[in-house]
Amino acid sequence: MVAPIEPPPLASVSPMRRTAPQRSWLHAMLDVPELPPGLGLLAVVLFFSLQTNHFWSPQTMTAISTISSTIAIVAVGVTMLMISGEFDLSVGQNFAFTPIIWAILFVSNGLNEWLSLIVALVCAVCVGVVNGLVTTMFGIPSFIATLGMFFVLEGLNNLLISGHQLIMFEPSSAMAALGGRIGHSPFYMPLFWMAVIATGFWFVLTRLRYGNWTLATGGQRGAAKAMGVPTERIKRLNFALSGLFGGLAGCMQFAYIRGVTQGQGQNYELLAITAAVLGGTSLFGGSGTIWGSVIGAFLLATIQIGLVLIGVPGSFYVTFIGVMLVIVVIANVRLGRFGRFQR
Repeated sequence: MVAPIEPPPLASVSPMRRTAPQRSWLHAMLDVPELPPGLGLLAVVLFFSLQTNHFWSPQTMTAISTISSTIAIVAVGVTMLMISGEFDLSVGQNFAFTPIIWAILFVSNGLNEWLSLIVALVCAVCVGVVNGLVTTMFGIPSFIATLGMFFVLEGLNNLLISGHQLIMFEPSSAMAALGGRIGHSPFYMPLFWMAVIATGFWFVLTRLRYGNWTLATGGQRGAAKAMGVPTERIKRLNFALSGLFGGLAGCMQFAYIRGVTQGQGQNYELLAITAAVLGGTSLFGGSGTIWGSVIGAFLLATIQIGLVLIGVPGSFYVTFIGVMLVIVVIANVRLGRFGRFQR
């Protein structure tokens, strides 16, 4: 008689274990939007460091830090707006319009410098508010609404300044606060204010409800409205921020160079959008990063100054930036699809 086979004790049976899938290093990189522009900036710095001995000179550091700071300040406002799903093509003209108002009130008419600055910045905010109201109330695409504002401000700038340059010769506390030198370093106040603004809005975007609402407005507007997110108000506030930072950056450049013309801020709307896209902000809304836009601004400024140092014609810079923008957008779309497929 064959003895029955007894099952092994329960304790000897190893339970089935479910292990979480391991994420590859490529997946981790796709989740850090600041990494690609950071690596690009590092590569550009290394390239120009090998090409010229003047790259790390104090004059070069001044030029790169000042140009990148003003672009980055504009890009912070543009980034918040792009994340919420809109564009602002008028920031370049607002970049000139605001310091022109400040200079007319302060330099030409002798009004108090700080009061004049406040009035000028209020005008900058009003430009953004009008853009937001036209876009949200009348359903006009922001591309068209802000393009119209671009031409309005261009005409006003030409009318107000009549092709001349307003220059400030006397020392001023407001000019020093916005554009003065930081101690004995080669850096100036726009760099300091850029760091303050970028840090503040990084915190807003990543830690506060307003940042979550901005991301939701640009990513899933219908779902966001269904959950009670005031999407129209978010867009208007971000338009106002875009106007404010465009005007503030223009005032900082005026304080730094102590002069303003109607041509100031030319192409800044495109540079700010390019910096945001290079930094990982989606052209379709719903995603973006403040520090990525700052890195993108430094990348643009480094390329501009580096090309000059190695003797490349300045006109080549715009062509290079245009080609790089298209390549980066294509890469972002492809990598985004790859990341979603892998997940």
